[in-house]
Amino acid sequence: MNPLTLGLAIGVGFGVILSLSGLSSPLRILDMLRLRDLSLVKLLLVAIGTGIVGIALLDSGGLAHTSIKTLHVLALVSGGAIFGVGFAVAGYCPGTALAGAAEGRRDAFLVVAGGLAGTAVFAAAYAALAPRLIEPSTYGKPTVFSWLGVPALVVAIPIGALVAWLAWRWRKSELPAEPTHIVRERPAH
Repeated sequence: MNPLTLGLAIGVGFGVILSLSGLSSPLRILDMLRLRDLSLVKLLLVAIGTGIVGIALLDSGGLAHTSIKTLHVLALVSGGAIFGVGFAVAGYCPGTALAGAAEGRRDAFLVVAGGLAGTAVFAAAYAALAPRLIEPSTYGKPTVFSWLGVPALVVAIPIGALVAWLAWRWRKSELPAEPTHIVRERPAH
């Protein structure tokens, strides 16, 4: 299968999962960020735990080829702060904004446009930002398993088990799927 076709199919599948799970709703995301509705946190924990173990298994079997990015601390902290503020203000991250746009949410289209504009501004300013944000705080390509000198699965399996245990432990504190303290969203036209 063509890699672009495979990527499109995986992206569409991911978007469907985001939509069905409620992760494309900015109101549910904002309730999660306000710690009013932890059901999405539980879903994210399960996804992270499954992903960590799944990627480690695929990588150990030679079926995935992970590429660790170089750690640039100042750039990571700066970008994380910008991302966090945008996430909290808009109620979308890049993936959920695309899922919301596919659902026809007008605000999601604005977030996607803002993300593309921000990417263009960063690309234009990269040469000026690199000496200040990237070069002074570059620390190679560290991973927890490389620091410990063990195979990735030795780290991934306990982390996956921990997040599975947390999700199971929190199952009793499940809140209603539809938050009752907010006004329902109007359908996009």
